[in-house]
Amino acid sequence: MLNDQRHPTWTERDRLATLHSYRVLDTPPEPALNDLVQLAAHCCLAPIALISLIDERRQWFMAEVGLGMRETPLDRSICLSAMLQPGLTVVPDLIEDPQFASNPLVTGEPRLRFYAGAVLRAPDGVPLGALCVLDHVPRDLTEEQAATLTLLARQVMSQLELRRALAERDERLEASHRVEQRQSLLVRELHHRVKNTLATVQALVGATGRSTGSFDEFYRSFSNRISSLAKTHNLLTEDYWQTAPLREIVLNELKPFAESRVPRFMLFGPPAELSADLAVPVGMALHELTTNAVQYGALSASGGYVEIRWDVVEIEGVRTLHLEWREHGGPPVSEPQHCGFGSTLLQRVLPMQCNGKVEVRYDRAGLRFQMDAPLIEHRLVPGY
Repeated sequence: MLNDQRHPTWTERDRLATLHSYRVLDTPPEPALNDLVQLAAHCCLAPIALISLIDERRQWFMAEVGLGMRETPLDRSICLSAMLQPGLTVVPDLIEDPQFASNPLVTGEPRLRFYAGAVLRAPDGVPLGALCVLDHVPRDLTEEQAATLTLLARQVMSQLELRRALAERDERLEASHRVEQRQSLLVRELHHRVKNTLATVQALVGATGRSTGSFDEFYRSFSNRISSLAKTHNLLTEDYWQTAPLREIVLNELKPFAESRVPRFMLFGPPAELSADLAVPVGMALHELTTNAVQYGALSASGGYVEIRWDVVEIEGVRTLHLEWREHGGPPVSEPQHCGFGSTLLQRVLPMQCNGKVEVRYDRAGLRFQMDAPLIEHRLVPGY
């Protein structure tokens, strides 16, 4: 932690945040900054010149000539002290200065004796480091050399400000590009969804019409199916038509039984997000299963209940949704003589739409439904 008592307008946390905002730490050497340290060394007749940035536990040299290293621990930093001083810091003989006499860079190689550093200060006054020159013999700077070093320090800060501005501009452009790309993908996805939805509605009209005997029955069945489809669509729109949670899809159908004093359904399964192409047909299948259970199955009896289990398993290297529907406590079950819309959806349409395997068993103790369908992992529209 730095002693910032002389600078009450900033804290060490502020200073480090400002330093990191320039995004220059640990970047490769840059010719423009190398030229500035070469110029500082030449003007000050010094064998060593550095642009030193004071990080949390080290000083890092953004550019250097004559030293041959890119960083040192803070306990060896002379620039750490110079940074806290206003203007230019000059130490004619480091050995004679109690603050630096025991510094390993003074007592050992490269045996530094002279130091002069101009503080690098951000526009808001926060110090970041120093532009310094060093020598192996005691000496001083002329007024012209001192003025030149101070001027070059301002040029270093101008270069840092320019790099920060360019980095921020590039980030804004990249963010804008991502938003435009995302909007384009979203429009494409919506076009795809609208076409699919219209096709689904058209299919529901025809299938419901063929499986009902009166207009009232057609209207009731068709309305319920459209309502179920809309609930799944609502879940999908929360994630930009990408995924919907399976648990919520199930609850959309079984919510009317959630407040029953006697448990009417049990859900077992981990969090699972279904892509739109899987969520819509699964939602329709669950609607048909629920409708059948209410009319003829477990939910038509006071003590009956439904058990829904799911898991995500790997089958032949593909992550696959395994879904089971089991009914208990309902009237005896037998295979229907007439194949209605629900049976057709479950046994013919669902396997094709989900590219999966479906099994329906009419056990006397209760209907059993099982499905294995590959999960679609790729998101067309990325999340924010």
